[in-house]
Amino acid sequence: MSEEKPEPGISPSADWREPEHYNPLLNSDRHCWAGEWLRRNPAFLADLREARCNPPDEFGHILCDKDCRLSRWGVRCCRIDTEMSFFWLPECNPLVLQVEAKPHVDTGNTFDCRQCPLFRAVVRGDDGQHLLFSDGARHLQLSVIEGDALTGPALLSCTLCGLKDFEIKPLTLQRLCRLARSGRLLKSLYPPERRARRWVEMLRAFDGAEFGASQRDIAAVLYGDRAVREDWEAGFLRTRVQRLLSGARTMVRGGYRRLLDPEEKERPGRVKG
Repeated sequence: MSEEKPEPGISPSADWREPEHYNPLLNSDRHCWAGEWLRRNPAFLADLREARCNPPDEFGHILCDKDCRLSRWGVRCCRIDTEMSFFWLPECNPLVLQVEAKPHVDTGNTFDCRQCPLFRAVVRGDDGQHLLFSDGARHLQLSVIEGDALTGPALLSCTLCGLKDFEIKPLTLQRLCRLARSGRLLKSLYPPERRARRWVEMLRAFDGAEFGASQRDIAAVLYGDRAVREDWEAGFLRTRVQRLLSGARTMVRGGYRRLLDPEEKERPGRVKG
């Protein structure tokens, strides 16, 4: 495994008033975005403390049996202390690819996870292996339901079942093939998120409110003191901040799940203005 570390998610000590603390999210995929929203949910954090996911060993292995407390959030395992690592359940994130792995002589048709520079961690439990690859902004997660993908070169196979799989899984398969060939998660296979700047505003507004800032204070930080002085009484900025907060709270309470659905078309958390 590479010694290079991905950029972590937003630090819990990040200052909501400083946009540069949130800028890394502008290029992040929805795997990362969903985790950012969920880790702001107090009930989830309470469940996470009870679940006590073990820290990874020197090889990035985490021994962790499936825990119903995290399952109800769509999460298989999670660590958010030093760097944010979410392992989503396949039924929550359709882009998680379920595979079978058979040890095989390296013939150019195999994948050696241990040698991949973006291999970050693996969760091992009674339901197999869950592998996470990431460059900080982009992620790929494999669920090995049979066999062992960590003993050397492995021949991977998967089964597609139903029209939804036919539509969704090819994207993950392309990402996996490029990762295996180049050691990178190609930016071209992770389209930029058009709503990222709005979501950053929502996050900052939510974090500001949690910090104790008033709606007017939040508007001043996001849009400037002059705009607040000129427009606050008219109600436009007040309404805009209220919409930001409403959208953010929706995401935190469960809207993050819709971000993981490739068929989502209703623009969750969209904020007008």
